[in-house]
Amino acid sequence: MFGVLMVTLLLTIILVGSNMDTILKQGVSFQVRSEITENQDIAKSFSNVEEFEAFVDDQIKQRMKLLGLEEPWYSPQRIGFTMYKILILDFGHATFLTSDSGSSDVREIILEKLPRTILLFTTATIIISVIGIFLGAISSNRAGSAIDRITSSFAIISSSFPVWWIGMLMIFLFSFAYQIFPARATPSISPSEPGYILALLHHMTL
Repeated sequence: MFGVLMVTLLLTIILVGSNMDTILKQGVSFQVRSEITENQDIAKSFSNVEEFEAFVDDQIKQRMKLLGLEEPWYSPQRIGFTMYKILILDFGHATFLTSDSGSSDVREIILEKLPRTILLFTTATIIISVIGIFLGAISSNRAGSAIDRITSSFAIISSSFPVWWIGMLMIFLFSFAYQIFPARATPSISPSEPGYILALLHHMTL
């Protein structure tokens, strides 16, 4: 089992390593530049733009070296270090996203969203299972009928599209285009309020 996990991690790193390396370096550059720009004392200490840019580039190179990003993404050191960080659930810090508490730690963001994901996945699985068993029983009793053909055709067509694509399309249509359901998965009101359950069901519809 552990071997399968390691092979899966290795294949994932190989497939997305180049893109992730670019994203990491861009994130480091953005973070370093933001830190320097926000510090007015440092920003005003340069007489011209060339000196400022040279200082920023030097700081970026130092940060890259500190994080080990100067090595190619496919080097054994980088791959091994990346696999180690994934195994200990150290995913670094997000550049733009934050948790509700304001933390940019990716692990905290994932752990914060995990209960909502489990709730949505479990609820959707139960609903799909009940509907599937019900329609399957009807279709089996009426083999060759219109209901059997419709349900079979719908099953084939629906399984042909990626679930994430259908989800994005439904969110776009029903949340942004027609504004029937909210795009947020959980309500903004407190769980202790009386209408929380209904608000939760309304938010979970999509």
